[in-house]
Amino acid sequence: MDTEKISPVLLVFAIGIIFTAEIIAHQLPVSPLMKTGTARCLEIVLILSIFKWFNNGWDAIGLSSGYIASGFKKGIIWSAGFGIIAAMMGAMLFLSGIDPFKLLQGRLPDSKMNIVLFYIIGGVIAPVAEEIFFRGIVYGFIKEVLWKKINKWAIPAAVVISTYLFVTAHQTSAGIPLPQLVGGIVFCVSYELEKSLMTPIVIHSLGNMALFTISFL
Repeated sequence: MDTEKISPVLLVFAIGIIFTAEIIAHQLPVSPLMKTGTARCLEIVLILSIFKWFNNGWDAIGLSSGYIASGFKKGIIWSAGFGIIAAMMGAMLFLSGIDPFKLLQGRLPDSKMNIVLFYIIGGVIAPVAEEIFFRGIVYGFIKEVLWKKINKWAIPAAVVISTYLFVTAHQTSAGIPLPQLVGGIVFCVSYELEKSLMTPIVIHSLGNMALFTISFL
């Protein structure tokens, strides 16, 4: 994973793109779900374009062509392992008298069409956009900056800071979102170990779909 090309200018550009995409999408006369999907699509296209045109490729954000296929396969393996661990923890909570499904249950749209869109946007588009920004750009940038100052502590510090920002972006009045807290750490670790952003993208996508399915059932 080459993070040396994530300059402060590119980081600022990425942040600007996100704010601009959100503003544009929220002016559209569509549902909130479609506004979110539009914003995330704009973010993906514009950020990837910026890195392609001004950064000589996507290697800096972990999307090197040589690692995409292997990263996808490893994402499946990580997801399976994470799923087994989550199931074991859920069983322990259940035996302790705590219903684990209530901790993970969320609200789904009412209509079938919106549920399908919810899976596409929340299960595919949003994870891609969030991993590009929070892991590919933010984590990579923080790690590169801190590596020059605190060396061996750069990776743990980058995990903590980027995960904090990821959790903060998802936080509601209900408190700290546990899935995002655990997920943020797992996404960073898998990205660092596998050297491909496809790995956390797959984990994130499958994890979201699993949460949606639990809520649906």
